Amino acid sequence: MCSTPKTNLAAATPKVPFRSFMASMTLAQRQQFAEVANRADERRKIREDRLKGQSNNKNAASTSNTTGNQNMPLMKKLLQFCKQHIVI
Repeated sequence: MCSTPKTNLAAATPKVPFRSFMASMTLAQRQQFAEVANRADERRKIREDRLKGQSNNKNAASTSNTTGNQNMPLMKKLLQFCKQHIVI
């Protein structure tokens, strides 16, 4: 015999059947919802990639023995590249 207690009451079923909030939307509303959700997902992915890149750059800067090229602004990098590779 099992010693677990048993209830005498049947499980109460909800009186109103469950409907998802998407079921009550029109097609246009669902499309608008999907567009907003997709934009939010894209922003979230960009933010996560940017945060991963920042943590990777911090790790790379602390472990590498470079002359500071990683912290150099883009215009200075471009000018340095032009001086090295383009003959005027």
